[in-house]
Amino acid sequence: MSNKKKISIIETDDLIYVWRIFTKNWYILLTCILLAFVVSYFYTYKLKEVYAAQSQILLKNNETYDYQSQIYKGLGYYYNSPDNSNQIRVITSNDLINKTLSRLKFDVSYFIVGRLKTTEVFDAMPFVVSAQVLDYSLFESDFKLKIINEKQYEISYSKEGSTIVKKGNFSEPIQETDFFITIKKNELLNNETINSLKSIDYVFKVHDVNTLISKYKSSISIENLENTTILELTLEDGIPSRAVTFLDTLSKEYIQYTAQAQITVNSNTLDNIDKQLKEITIILNGIEDNMESYKSDKAVLDLPRQEEQYFHKLVEYDAQKRNFQLYIQSLEALEKYITTIGNSKTDKLLPPSFYIEPGDDYLRSALSKLYAMQMSRNENLFGATELNNHINELDQNIELLRKNILTYIDNSKKGLRQKIADVEMQIADYTSIIKTVPKTQRDLLTIQRKLDVNERMYEYLLEKRASTLIARAGILPETSIIETAHSIGMIKPNKKKISYYFILVGSIIGLIIIFLRTTLFYKIQSFEELRKLTALPILGEIIQNAETDNTNYVIVDKNPKAPITESFRVIRTNLEYMASEVGPKVILITSYNPGEGKTFCSVNLATILAKASKKVLLIELDLHKPKVQKALSMTSDIGISSILIGKVGIKDCILETPIENLDAILSGPTPPNASEIILSKHLAEVFEYGRNNYDYVIVDTAPIGLITDALVIMKYVDISLFVLNTKFANKKVISITQEIVDANKLTNFGLILNGVKRKRSRYYYNYNYGYGYGYGYSYGSGGYKDKGN
Repeated sequence: MSNKKKISIIETDDLIYVWRIFTKNWYILLTCILLAFVVSYFYTYKLKEVYAAQSQILLKNNETYDYQSQIYKGLGYYYNSPDNSNQIRVITSNDLINKTLSRLKFDVSYFIVGRLKTTEVFDAMPFVVSAQVLDYSLFESDFKLKIINEKQYEISYSKEGSTIVKKGNFSEPIQETDFFITIKKNELLNNETINSLKSIDYVFKVHDVNTLISKYKSSISIENLENTTILELTLEDGIPSRAVTFLDTLSKEYIQYTAQAQITVNSNTLDNIDKQLKEITIILNGIEDNMESYKSDKAVLDLPRQEEQYFHKLVEYDAQKRNFQLYIQSLEALEKYITTIGNSKTDKLLPPSFYIEPGDDYLRSALSKLYAMQMSRNENLFGATELNNHINELDQNIELLRKNILTYIDNSKKGLRQKIADVEMQIADYTSIIKTVPKTQRDLLTIQRKLDVNERMYEYLLEKRASTLIARAGILPETSIIETAHSIGMIKPNKKKISYYFILVGSIIGLIIIFLRTTLFYKIQSFEELRKLTALPILGEIIQNAETDNTNYVIVDKNPKAPITESFRVIRTNLEYMASEVGPKVILITSYNPGEGKTFCSVNLATILAKASKKVLLIELDLHKPKVQKALSMTSDIGISSILIGKVGIKDCILETPIENLDAILSGPTPPNASEIILSKHLAEVFEYGRNNYDYVIVDTAPIGLITDALVIMKYVDISLFVLNTKFANKKVISITQEIVDANKLTNFGLILNGVKRKRSRYYYNYNYGYGYGYGYSYGSGGYKDKGN
C-alpha cells in the first residue's frame, strides 16, 4: 500500500503566518477601532434624537342606543360604515392638522445652545414667545435671545447677511417692519433663578403654518390593524411630550369631525320642525279665536249626534288631505334641494326631512345611498382634486342617482295628487250631506274641522320634535379612542447600531491598511518568510547585534562566541555545498540597495573563512563608494583600480590584513569612470590569480539596484551572493532578484538575510544555548551600520 500524505485545509504554517501578521499590525487595527468609536460617539451625540408617540382609534363603536337608530331611520337618515382608507385621508388632511395646530400653538420652537449641541425644548421655558412674522424670509430663521434681567431681554437675528440686535421688555411688544413679537416671562423667571438663566443662550424659531402642516403631515403614519376597523396612529417628533400632545389633540379633533354629521342631521330636523310648529300655532290660534267669536255671536251650544259623526268623517278626510299636501311640500322641498345640489356641485348634503311615508323604502334607501356617496366624495377630496378619475366616477354615479330620485319624486307627487283628488271627492260627498244641517251649525262644523286637522298635525310635530331631542341627547361619535397617545421612546437614531457600524467600518479600514501594508509595504523579517517567497537557495540569516558600529566591523574576530558569529559559520558551511565540483572559489557579494550590509557580510565572511585555515583574498570592487578599507582600518594608494588600468601588477596591490590567512586588494584611487574600467581585460587576470593562489576570493561589489557593475562581474565568479536586509527586503526585491537569476542563467546563486531580530531568528533559538550570550548588532539599515554600501 502506498502512503498518501494527508493535506489539511489549514496548515500550521498558515496559522503562524497569520499570527505574525497580527502581532506586527495589531496596533493598527486597535487604533482604527478606537478612532471609529470616538468618531461614532461624537457623531451620534450631534444627531437629532427622534421619538414617537402612538394612539389607537376605533372607527365604529356601536355605542348608540337602539331607539336612536330607529329615530334616524324615521328621519330618512341611514349611517354607512366608514371606509378605512378614506378615514386615513381625513385624519392626515391639511384642514384637520391645521385645526389641531391652531389649538396647540406650535408656531414657535425653543432651543438651548450648548457647547457641542443645540437642544430643542418644549416646556419648562422661562418665557413664551408670541410672534407674527411679516417677512417670509425670517420664517425658520434663528432668533437668538439673551435674558438681561428680570424685566429686559435682547434678541438678535440675521437678515441679508447682517445681524440685527433688538432690546425689549417682557410683556411689551416689539413692532418692526419685519415682525411683531411679544415675549412674556413666567414664574420660572424670578429673582432666585435670574443669575443662572442669564448665562443660558436661547434660540427660538417662528414657523410658517404651511411648513408646519407639511412637517406634521409627513411625520404621521397611520396603519389599519389587520381584520379590524382600528387605526393605529404613530407620530415622530424630536420631543416625546410634544408628540403625545399633538396626537391626543388630533384624535379629539377627528372624533369631533365624525360626530359633526349626526349633529348636522339633528339640527336641520329641529329647525324644520320648529318652522312647521310656528306656522301651525298661528293657524290654530286664528281658528280658535274664530270659533269663539262665532259661538258667541250665534249662541251655538251643541250639534246633533248624527251630524257629529258626519263631521268626524269629514275631519278625517280633511286630515288625510292635509297630510298628503304636507308630504307633497316635503317632496317639493327635497326636489328643490336635490336640484340645487346638481346645479351648484355643493360639497355638503344635508339629510332629508322626516316627511317620508313608512312604506317608502326606495326613497329611504336612495337618499341614504346618495348621502353616503356624497360623503365619500367629500372625504376623497381631502387627498385629491375634482379632476381625479375616482372623483369623476363618483360625480357620474351621484348625477345618475340624483336623476333617478327626481324622477321618483315626480311620480310620487303625481300619485299623491291623485290620492288628494280621491279624498276631495269623499270630502265633497260629506260636505253635501252636512249642507243639510242648518247654516249656523254647518259653519260651526267647518271651523271645528279645521281646528281638529291642525291640532292633529301639531301633535304629530310635537311628537317628532320630542323624538329628535331625545336623539340629540343620545348622539355619540361613531369613532372612539381606545388607546390614548403615549410615548414609545426614541426610535432613531439607533446609536448602538450606528456605533457598531462605525466600529465595523473602522475594523474594515484597519484590515485594509494591514492588507495594503502587508502586500505593498511588507518587509521580510525572518528566514521562514523568505523561504516561502522564493525557491532560490538561502545560505543563512544574520541577526542584529547592538554592539556593532562603524568602528567594529569585524564582529566574528572580536566576539567569536556571539550568535552572529555562529550565523556566519552556518553560511560558511553552506558555501561548501555550492559549486562543490570546483576547487578554489570566487564569491561575489552584492545587494539591491545601499546600506543592506553587503560590505559587512563580505568582511565577516572572509574573516570566518580565514579562521577556518582557508587562504582568503578580499577584493574591494565597489569603486563608487568603497568601504572595505574602512572596515579593515587600512589604506593604500594603489589597488584594484590601478590593476584594471594596467598601472601596477596584481602582486603589488595585495595587502596583508590583521587577520591571519586574510589578504585584501583595496579599491585604490577612485576613478571617474568606475563602471567602464570594470570592463578591463585585467579583471579576468585578477580572478585567475586569486584561484591559483587562494582557497576563496571574496568580491565586494556595488549595489545592483543602482549600478550594473555586479552583473558584469558575475560571469567571472563561481558563486553569487545577494544580501537582503529586513528593513528593505520585500516581494519586489525578491521578484527582481529572480529576474536577474533567470536572465543571466546563474546556477550558483544564494541569498543572505541580514538584520534579523532575535525573536524571529531560527538560528538564534537553535544555537544560542551553546554560548550563553545574547548578542545582536545594529548595522546600517538593518544589520551593521554601513552608511555607504
